[in-house]
Amino acid sequence: MKQWWDEWVKEPFLRILVEVSWFGPVLTAILVALLVNMLTEALTSWGGVGFGFLVWAVLAACTVTFVYLYELARRRRRREGTALGMPADREHPKQSKGLVFLYTNDAALREAIEYHRPVLKHCWLVVTPELQTAAANVIGQMEEIHFAVKPISDLYNTRACYDTANHIFEREAPLQQIPLSQVMADITGGTKPMTVGLLLACVKHGVAVEHVPALYDKITHKPIGTLPPIAIELS
Repeated sequence: MKQWWDEWVKEPFLRILVEVSWFGPVLTAILVALLVNMLTEALTSWGGVGFGFLVWAVLAACTVTFVYLYELARRRRRREGTALGMPADREHPKQSKGLVFLYTNDAALREAIEYHRPVLKHCWLVVTPELQTAAANVIGQMEEIHFAVKPISDLYNTRACYDTANHIFEREAPLQQIPLSQVMADITGGTKPMTVGLLLACVKHGVAVEHVPALYDKITHKPIGTLPPIAIELS
């Protein structure tokens, strides 16, 4: 019975809610309208208009309280990383003055930068030519942080990413007067070959590494947001 229910009722219904964006709101509006009419008639006929308003005020207060408590719980889960099934004591990286970021999407970059504020002063974006325009758009929205775009021509060239990271660690970070102990490398974006190149340079220079986890929808299993960075131990 359970297998039949899941296959022919539960899964199709959830799929419609996810894939047909208007279905959920329309169905909810119809059900709420019916419920309001039924309750209004029942309350006013039983205890009068005053009693009906009193009950609706209590229900409204309960709704507001529930939403407030739910939001507090959601934010706490987000900070602790429990939405991904991670242990609550997962270590977060220290805030750093310099950030080397393999750029792929805005959400992870914004999460990393927000985490390192107000300590962060300089961010190096390692990008491929296809993403340089998108990276430039993000840079224009964060004027208080100094950015340097470090393009690499081949997103599958581990050596190119390794050489770029080495140049940042050996030349550019000292010019910005940022010690390597205050530089963080983020491996969230980029391709796997790019990640390998950055990690090898981090191991060589003893630079700390972080990752920005994704927050996934429980039904579609698609990413719907990001969580604060977690520290990646290399030793």
